[in-house]
Amino acid sequence: MIDIHSHLLPGIDDGVQTEEEAKTMLSLYKSAGITHIVCTPHLANPFVKTNILKIRDSYTWFKTVAGSYGIEAILGSELYIGPEESKFIPFLGKFLLVETSMRVEPLFLLDRIFKLQLEGFIIILAHVERFSWLSVTSPTALRLREMGVYFQVNIQGVENGGADQYFKENWVDFIATDNHGIARRTPVNLEVFYEYPEIMAKTKTIFNL
Repeated sequence: MIDIHSHLLPGIDDGVQTEEEAKTMLSLYKSAGITHIVCTPHLANPFVKTNILKIRDSYTWFKTVAGSYGIEAILGSELYIGPEESKFIPFLGKFLLVETSMRVEPLFLLDRIFKLQLEGFIIILAHVERFSWLSVTSPTALRLREMGVYFQVNIQGVENGGADQYFKENWVDFIATDNHGIARRTPVNLEVFYEYPEIMAKTKTIFNL
């Protein structure tokens, strides 16, 4: 099992804040049979403060500890696509998790994603069910699918029905936790992964894991 979207690096963004909390999360992941975690700290998000200078050190610590739980940690990022270009961390060499404004569709979104694709990156749009301007009938969603952009939904969106329209169209490529730890949000129900074995199998195939 793979979680491709998480905020578990301690003290980096609005996710897990302490090493003890990170260890608690790793214990829960191990119990749920999760074998890989992609750590995706926020980058360029105007609403989240990220300690960019400490990402590498925090990841080095997390990777070592995760290994002791039998879990492989992979470093990536969740890039906020805004009007200005920003640095990012792709994972597994070419995959890039992106987000953007929840309430207003950015006019530059398709152009920015296309440019990233030309640079060789495979784009995954995070928590698609949370964008109020996006739906399976919107021209932008249709264009994104034509461009080969993958859609990721959160476990919360699976449970509350927010992702239903994407499931009906078979547009859900990944299910992930978007886990911010237990101090800030309700604990994520990791058992949801087991309810969608076909998507979990697809995830392993796409990432060749």
